[in-house]
Amino acid sequence: MKISVAIPLYNSSKVIKMTLDSVVQQTVSPYEILLLDDGSRDDTINKLETYKPRVKVFTQTNQGVAAARNKLCEVASGDYIAFLDHDDLWHPSYLENLNKMISSYPNSVAFFTGHLNFYGYDTYEWKSGSIDQSPYVEVIDPLKFLKIVNRKSGIFGSASFMCVPKSVIKKYGNEPFCTAASGVDDGYFYRMLPLFGSVVYDQRQLVAYRIISEAQSTDKLKAGQQMVTVFEILTRKYKDIDNKELKNEIADTYASERRQYAKRLMGIKKVSEARTQLIASLNCSSNPISRIKSIGLLIFTFMPRIFQPKWPSRVRQAHGDYSARN
Repeated sequence: MKISVAIPLYNSSKVIKMTLDSVVQQTVSPYEILLLDDGSRDDTINKLETYKPRVKVFTQTNQGVAAARNKLCEVASGDYIAFLDHDDLWHPSYLENLNKMISSYPNSVAFFTGHLNFYGYDTYEWKSGSIDQSPYVEVIDPLKFLKIVNRKSGIFGSASFMCVPKSVIKKYGNEPFCTAASGVDDGYFYRMLPLFGSVVYDQRQLVAYRIISEAQSTDKLKAGQQMVTVFEILTRKYKDIDNKELKNEIADTYASERRQYAKRLMGIKKVSEARTQLIASLNCSSNPISRIKSIGLLIFTFMPRIFQPKWPSRVRQAHGDYSARN
């Protein structure tokens, strides 16, 4: 089977050599390694020279991580696309085990593995024998997968441990990753997968997910607005399906995302905009518990500030994915 590796880049000079080394040192080589530089302002491109012609490098003006991933999907010629962020690392046997999963579950619409977190700009040293040779692989049905993603457990929190058949990606249309919500575009991608079938998950930690404490703060207000946009689109995509449980899960989470966005708006004293979101959330879901939560928050917005809850801040520290910096 032919697996294309797709890596979007942006100001990646500090980390890209470590990431690429983890790919070229795989026990089973990929069909091709594709990199797209999204208008870097550092010397990222120069760091790639020693890897040619092993890698194919594409460039574009800065358009965001979603546009970069979409372009990589377009140019990939493999049967499967394994995504990898510019700063994360694969265990040497990642692709070998991915091949085994694909062979065992050929009808699945996506393949995921477990991951571990590590910190800073150094490489991660895999310990000998740290990977169990007897994997626990789970086939996750569409509804369960959607619920896990919606609850943001972190299990499927990065594209770096995801591989998808090219045939499935084509079903998304021209924009498998939503450019209207670049930065949370992978969240859109994951939530579309249940429309196509079940996914497979190998729980072993085969990916090292880099967390950089010096990373710039992520604007959670902007991310909240983008997630509302994502669910506006998802609601249309799920509108005509027959599975009521999937539709209800999307509706309930849409209402929840509006509430979360409203809380951020209250945190910067945009009261009118927050109330608009809370009122809109009442129309997203018919779930009585969801509606009670929205009404409760709406009531709080009319109370004197001293009686209101402590609203969440606008920012948080982000993972080193360049999408957080665009």
